Order: sequence, then C-alpha cells, then structure tokens
Amino acid sequence: MKFDQIQIEKRMLPQLADDGRHVLRKNGGRESIPYAVVLPQHGVTIFLYTWVDAENNAGAMCCLFGPAIGEEGHIFEIQDGVVVPDAMNFNDWKVGGMHMRQNMTLESADVTFQGKRVAVDLRFDAIHPAYAYGGHRDGCPDMVADNRFEQSGLVKGSVTIDGRVIPFDYTGHRDHSWGHRDWPAIQHWRWFEGQAGPDLAVHFFEIHSEGIVHLRGYIYKDGKVSEVTSVDFDYERDLALNQKSFKAVVRDADGRVVNVYAKTFAFFAFPVRADTVMNESGMSVEIDGAPGAGWLEMCWPRSYIDYMASRKE
Repeated sequence: MKFDQIQIEKRMLPQLADDGRHVLRKNGGRESIPYAVVLPQHGVTIFLYTWVDAENNAGAMCCLFGPAIGEEGHIFEIQDGVVVPDAMNFNDWKVGGMHMRQNMTLESADVTFQGKRVAVDLRFDAIHPAYAYGGHRDGCPDMVADNRFEQSGLVKGSVTIDGRVIPFDYTGHRDHSWGHRDWPAIQHWRWFEGQAGPDLAVHFFEIHSEGIVHLRGYIYKDGKVSEVTSVDFDYERDLALNQKSFKAVVRDADGRVVNVYAKTFAFFAFPVRADTVMNESGMSVEIDGAPGAGWLEMCWPRSYIDYMASRKE
C-alpha cells in the first residue's frame, strides 16, 4: 500500500531529515540505528546495528543468534571506535564492515555487513510511515532519547553463516534514536515489534522509570497507523527472567484491540553495560491468529537478574 493511502495522524510523523544524522549534544549525545530480521523458518535472528556520538566516534555490529548457529548459539562481530567524517551521512554510511544507504525519505534502505564469519545483504522497504515518539502528547521519554522513530517493512536478501547462504524474503523492522540515554534512570523496559505479513504490524515500548510506566507504540492494521494506549502483558520466563513466550492484548487510540501471542525460538543475553542486560528473543508470532515474526527485548539491571536467578523455586 502506498504511504499516501495509509491513515496516520500528522503529529506522529517524523521529519524527512530524521532519516539522516542529527546534531548531538556533547558528553553523551549519541544516535543509533538497528535493523532486525527474525526468521523462525530458518532458525536465525539477525541484528544489524550502527551508532555514532557527538565526537564522530562510530561503530557497527552484527549479531546472529538462534538454532541455525548450532551449539554456539550466537555469533557476535563488532567494530567500535571508528572515527568518521563529520559530513558522512546515513545515505552512504560506511563503518567497519557495515555499509548502509538509507534513501533519506523514511521509505527504504540497503544494508550490508561483511564480517569474519558472517555476511548480510538486505533491502528494507517500509510497509507504513515511520512512527515518531516525539509526536506523543508527552513526547519521547527523556531517559531514552531526545526522539526516535520505529518502522516495520519488507526485507529481502541473504545471510551467510560460515559460508552457508540463507536467502530470505520476509518482514523486518528498524528504528532510529538520537540524544542521550540515561541508563541508570531506567528500571526496566520491554520493547516489542512484530509483523504478520505486509499489512499488519504491532509495536510497543513500555519503559519503567521514576515509578511511572511510559508507553509508546502503534498498531498498523487495515491501512491505518494508530497509537497504542494500553498493553496487557503476561509472559512465561525462567528463574533468570529469560523470556519463553508471551501473550498481549494491545489497544490503540481508535479503540481497536489486537491479540498477540509469541514464542521464543532464539535467545541472546546482550550485555550492553556492566550493570545492564538486555534479554533479546527472536519469536514466532501470531497477531490476531495470523502467523508472522517478532522480537521482544527485556531490559534488566544485572544485579536484579543475578538475584532472581539465585532464588529457590
């Protein structure tokens, strides 16, 4: 469906310039862009990620995880501390093994990553206009970023793992955030993105901070993007809080209700900081009974995970 045929409130739309770099504050200003491809049918989850700070220090990584990797479970390749030109933008972004070419109109991108053991080549075409957190009545939660947007799409390409090529033609997701992330202010979050075909997508982000739950997200359904207003969430986990499955009832500003069921097939505990762990899971998904794929990320203080894992049943 063409973007001009999709209904979305203007306040929720980012500026076209938000497909590119932003002026960042010194001392902690940073922006980042991930591309997520979840392939339950191939047993692999693909996480491509790039970032840059106010001093032009940049990096890129590729993380693959899931049963397709074998006993090892995951492959993590990263390049950090790469100084990039101030004028280099995301229309032709080269950092380490990553080359990203966003079309600067919030519609599409071509991304490649060449590492020692893995290679990824993908085309991303958005299925709906990007949703900006800053358009919410309360703005973007300031402990997360100055602003960010989220967008699901169609992804086509291939991933190569130790010489084995897996082609894909499926759905995927990207986001883009910029500003300062105040990690110690975040007690917990759960971030989900999922699609069931090219015409149905759900995203929600619940951030627990200061005794408040900040909720952002959208439902894209029947040619309309509408903001999420509530999420009833229940999940199965082990003693270390590793998520196994979840059920969610998601409601939006138009009164629509969507039921999501998701089951983990791939899991990776991502140590983003010494004191913070993000439990990542690639999931097979059903949205209102329609099959698809999605990603659930649960952010926890490491001390809390360690304590919960030590408790007796």
